[in-house]
Amino acid sequence: MTHFSMETIALHQAEGSPGFAEDREIARRCASGDERAFREVFEAHEPRLRMLIYRNLGSKEDAEELVATTFLRFWRSARQYRGASSLKSYLTTIALNLCRDTIRKRRPIQQPDVSPVCDEHPLADKIRMGLLELETEDRELLSLYYLEDWDYAEMCASLGISYDVLRTRLVRARKKLRSIVENSND
Repeated sequence: MTHFSMETIALHQAEGSPGFAEDREIARRCASGDERAFREVFEAHEPRLRMLIYRNLGSKEDAEELVATTFLRFWRSARQYRGASSLKSYLTTIALNLCRDTIRKRRPIQQPDVSPVCDEHPLADKIRMGLLELETEDRELLSLYYLEDWDYAEMCASLGISYDVLRTRLVRARKKLRSIVENSND
């Protein structure tokens, strides 16, 4: 597990960080109506966002709809992107906010579509179902860290939380998931 100092996290959060110059440029091009730039952003991020949304909502139909909505919102708001975080983080924030809105609006809660993706480890389906039983915030943290392979600095910047808060929340979310998986029926 990689550990970052508060100075490293602050550097990643700094507006205009040199590491995001390419992201700022492509967002500027999108804001000016460059469809080729938008297509580049879409092709680079769509598969990852589709899986992230699917993991959070458990519905392929919702994932399709929210991916489209995520990119539409980006297209409309590209002018506001300042490069304080990566474009990956910016798009993920949009997608997770849409997931939260969808979860809040669900009444009654729908049964998730958790058809197996492939022949996996026997615990894969239990873990996938367990993730869907977690509270939204816990599911997001575990998805970003373990499934999206984000590091602590990216997560702190994107979620607007400190390193210590992130570590504490990850430990708690892992414990909750472990409890759900261990107590699930075979």
